[in-house]
Amino acid sequence: MTSLTDFLGQTEPGRLTPAQRRLIVEQALLLLEQNYALLPFKVARYGINPLQRLRLLLQRLGRDGDPELEWRMHRELLDVFNSLRDLHTRYTLPQPFNGVAVFLPFLLKEFTEDGRRRYLVSRRQAGQPDLGDEAFRFGVEVTHWNGVPIARAIERFGEGLPGANADARHARAVQMFTVRSLAFAAPPDEEWITLGYLDDDRKPREIRLTWSATPIETATAAVADTPLGVDVEGAQLARLRAELFAPAALAGRAAAPGPEVVPVSPELTTVFEARRVTVGGRTVGHLRIRTFMPTAGGIVAFVQEFARLLAVLPPDGLVLDVRGNGGGAVVASELCLQALTAKPVEPEPAQFAVTALNLRMCRTNDSLRPWLKSMEQSLESGAPYSAGVPFTEREWFEAVPQSYFGPVVLLTDARCYSATDIFAAGFQDNGIGRVLGTDGNTGAGGGNVWQLGDLIGALAGQSEVPYKALPLGAGLSLVIRRVLRVAANAGTPLEDYGVVPDERHLSTRRDIVEDDADLLAAAVKLLDKSPPRRFEVELSEVEGSITATFGVLGIDRADFEVDGRPRYSADLGGNPGPIEVVNCGGAAVVRIRGFDAGELVALRTFVRRGETLQPLETLAD
Repeated sequence: MTSLTDFLGQTEPGRLTPAQRRLIVEQALLLLEQNYALLPFKVARYGINPLQRLRLLLQRLGRDGDPELEWRMHRELLDVFNSLRDLHTRYTLPQPFNGVAVFLPFLLKEFTEDGRRRYLVSRRQAGQPDLGDEAFRFGVEVTHWNGVPIARAIERFGEGLPGANADARHARAVQMFTVRSLAFAAPPDEEWITLGYLDDDRKPREIRLTWSATPIETATAAVADTPLGVDVEGAQLARLRAELFAPAALAGRAAAPGPEVVPVSPELTTVFEARRVTVGGRTVGHLRIRTFMPTAGGIVAFVQEFARLLAVLPPDGLVLDVRGNGGGAVVASELCLQALTAKPVEPEPAQFAVTALNLRMCRTNDSLRPWLKSMEQSLESGAPYSAGVPFTEREWFEAVPQSYFGPVVLLTDARCYSATDIFAAGFQDNGIGRVLGTDGNTGAGGGNVWQLGDLIGALAGQSEVPYKALPLGAGLSLVIRRVLRVAANAGTPLEDYGVVPDERHLSTRRDIVEDDADLLAAAVKLLDKSPPRRFEVELSEVEGSITATFGVLGIDRADFEVDGRPRYSADLGGNPGPIEVVNCGGAAVVRIRGFDAGELVALRTFVRRGETLQPLETLAD
């Protein structure tokens, strides 16, 4: 760790040769023209011409001998990619900038009061002294940044960021205002800042803080066989923020024991946080999903733990919280949806842009074969996009049992990206519950992201591969497939439009200092608008018959399906007694569907293991 001044003093201009500079721009032009799934959409929506800008840059790079030309090239490439307003499609600077971040020793959080956005210090750097001013602490209100009102300074910073909508750009500006990666942006112009704030007695004070530079963990975004939708920059900065401001959480330490805490499997403590909360005399579950990036156990372990936590949380209502989740594995996010509903989840389909190079990849990669037929037809007919094909196979959903039966509210914000956008869209499109947002939209990053290295790998072993590795750790990423919504929103692109919440909650000062107290109260009010439900079923077998014992609430009918065939329908009035279904001994699979006023609302599935029928285990049968 060093000061920004010292880091920049060690950085020499002109580290790339003229040929290397041209290679970077040529590869950027190739990817945008031949692989980028959203190019026509972005050009039309924002009135830009990124391809022409790159061609002009190639002309200017014909000059040699100017060491400052390299940094001007970096700035131009950053501006071209930022003009797309796509957090997946990025230019990554080479070393020494790639792998370095700069930060100030505090984080900001925003709230609204008297119709104005205000900002508090939410965390101080762990283990740091008082910076010469003991009044500068958690909860003080920041008012100015180098003499500029803080709200205006954040607004100006956000104008240059690549978020897909105004909410996303603003949320990202707050998130990155004091912690920034140099892999995706130029260093701050100032080497230190003067911060104005109000102390605990509401008296105005100032403090001078210096930017520091520190190594940051780099990450790959995707591989062809595991479709990912993830904000790579956001994931890197989230880890750095944890290292600097919450090292205990990063170490995977379990939450402090208490009656409200629901233990999470040790290997997933950085992914899930579960607890019981009591609001207005009602106890509900609060389940935070911080990322959809699977750990060592993979997607199966991820979905299994999600389902297990659902089953042990209070049944009267669930607040499912994905705020700040930058995405991960698309399949993991969509399979988790099935654990929340009895109805078959309709997955969000994805499309390629129809180009000769994308068609070539579909022909040479088994994982891309589902798109091949429509790619060939579309190239012949001149259609701009392939057919929409889901990432998640429909039969995979059948292996995920419904694990929660009560009402569910989903909490979102404008920092939800990629696989989390897909999760929120699927939640809304499949009618699972209401969406409560602290912003007016999600991050609206609706695509599957690949790195340049993934494109190289997709054509490995082929002749005349047009993709080339870039020098000194420089990188390019892009949306290789765009995602569309389903049901009532069928055909609408998720990119830029995102998921608009059903209800909006403006964060309050109390939310920051009292652990989201007002936000959770608003969520519980939404839960109150949906009926409570239970669907507890136990099966026993005697002499070729199956007997079901029920504990139900808000369900008036149960239909029995045995080995794929309907066998019996029973009304469930009051407290129903045991129900017997005859002549089905030895059944392999029994599904019992619960209905409320004719609508399917609950499903229990039992599979044979040995001599008995037992509840379906997530992805294990």
